[in-house]
Amino acid sequence: MGFKYVYIPCDNSKKMEELEYGEEIQTLETDTFRGFVEKYYCNLGQSVDRSVLLKQLQERTGVNLEEKKVEMGEAAIDRLLQSTSVEIFPVQLPTKASDFLAVSVYLDDKGVAKELEENTRVSGIVQACGYPGQTFRGDCFLGRVFDDNEDEWRRIDFTLKDCSTDAAWVGAVKLQRANRSSSDMSSMANKIGMNQNNMAHINPNTMKDQEKPTGETEVYRWQQADDEVEVTFKKEGISKADKSGVKVTFGRQKLKVEFKGEVLLDASLFGCVQADECLWTLSDGQLQVTLSKAGDQSWPSLLKE
Repeated sequence: MGFKYVYIPCDNSKKMEELEYGEEIQTLETDTFRGFVEKYYCNLGQSVDRSVLLKQLQERTGVNLEEKKVEMGEAAIDRLLQSTSVEIFPVQLPTKASDFLAVSVYLDDKGVAKELEENTRVSGIVQACGYPGQTFRGDCFLGRVFDDNEDEWRRIDFTLKDCSTDAAWVGAVKLQRANRSSSDMSSMANKIGMNQNNMAHINPNTMKDQEKPTGETEVYRWQQADDEVEVTFKKEGISKADKSGVKVTFGRQKLKVEFKGEVLLDASLFGCVQADECLWTLSDGQLQVTLSKAGDQSWPSLLKE
């Protein structure tokens, strides 16, 4: 038996649907739901505003692709711009106070470039959770997982009854948000790509702590904040166009990073992470992995000895 999730069309004249994913998913490593959602957005096939997308990519990565035409080739840039991915907005975080339940919105990461209309129903639910001004574009999916931040991770039901601003989980998230520090909020905003205008009151410097242990090897360098660890790989020849050659596997206390078939790192981490919130980004010359700590303790080293 699988699990239930909710599909919320952008068009308000269309009904929200409670759907069932037929496959039972008990571990993050075997999760196929994200790929399923990504395929949905790929099949929609809306045209992309090239200029808008180029600007967005430059803001996110600091790389001006227009200046990379000669190096990468026009065809490679076009493939990159036309590729479809899923943006995951973590609304509820898995903590003891939330009974280790997490709720996320899944959406097309190129919604702005495709000039999709705002999904006012999803925007309303998330704003009621304590994210003022946060909006979403296009069709969206909402799903829930159980994550004890240690050994157990599985997808569980999220139903139409949960899609109400009066739902109990919405009130719990609003309280959770109110109790989070500004540095927590800034870190989460950076990871999920929130509009910078929504966090103008947050000082990014609060995320830095020079006294916490850092390190560097011939392969990578790492640094940490209270709630996350960043690992930057220094492999020569890394290009933004090589996204398909990157494979990163996040476990409770394990990280495996591969680039074009070469294993850059496959080891046990010093501390546990919230695997569903970890991510990686790729730009020319750099592959960076961001690990979301399961707790706010300082790591004396990146890897477990």
